[in-house]
Amino acid sequence: MAPALQLDHPEDDELSGYRYRLLEGWVMPPEITDESFASSRNLPTRPTDICFVSYPKSGTTWLAYILVLLTQKKKDSLETSYVWPESDRTFQGTAEDLAQLDDPRIFKSHMPYHMALGTPARSPCRYIYIARNPKDVCTSYYYFERNQSWSGFFDGGWDRWFEMFVRGKVQRGDWFDHVLSWWEKRHQENVLFVKYEDLQKNFDSELKRIADYLHIEVDDAVVKEIRDTVSFSNMKTNGFSSLANRDGHTCFFRKGKVGSWREQFTAKQTEVFDSMYRDRMADTGLSFDFD
Repeated sequence: MAPALQLDHPEDDELSGYRYRLLEGWVMPPEITDESFASSRNLPTRPTDICFVSYPKSGTTWLAYILVLLTQKKKDSLETSYVWPESDRTFQGTAEDLAQLDDPRIFKSHMPYHMALGTPARSPCRYIYIARNPKDVCTSYYYFERNQSWSGFFDGGWDRWFEMFVRGKVQRGDWFDHVLSWWEKRHQENVLFVKYEDLQKNFDSELKRIADYLHIEVDDAVVKEIRDTVSFSNMKTNGFSSLANRDGHTCFFRKGKVGSWREQFTAKQTEVFDSMYRDRMADTGLSFDFD
């Protein structure tokens, strides 16, 4: 049994200065309204639909880019190549508008399994969930949220952020609950579970696994072309992948490497997190590479 968390800030004050709303008990961005959430959850889906899902800062944009290239759905920019209906900031259309989109439709979601677009338990849509080790997620998410208008440009400092994250009091809620909600469904026919670290270390084989799941044939030349296109050096400079400064939304790629958490976590934070990780992940069968 892991020891009780010994943290510094009182729980009732941990969200001060951070913008959020509660939705079915989950901490969510204010832009996830009751209406947009219901519309996304109840969206009629098709067997040709693809929905990529993640906890924030888990390789979401990287996976989106891969899917757009695999399906040849590339448009003028990445954000116009897929649809994110759960957010009323990113989608102002109607169900009728979505019905007019050509197949395959590509959707994005940051929801746990039971709250995701189309209700996965009864949807014919193909879901791809990408998960990343939580220490790197926590670190990347901290720098991301400091630049976002919807979170109030969080300025509570790293120590406060760390404590909010381990308590599940950041937008999209508890990392463990979120990831495990999808991991537990990994054997379902319409769910593919991908680990960010595996995609980094074994890109070609993981890309082929994704392509096989989507019933898309790729040869070695296509794999190489996609690998080169979605390299992090390319993505940092490629305008196609940029959402920079649109409606107060700054999207950026930091390092993308595995193990960047070591530059941020203190020894005490590492001890606290490792204890919690062992407790929460015990008997799940899921593990992550942290370096």
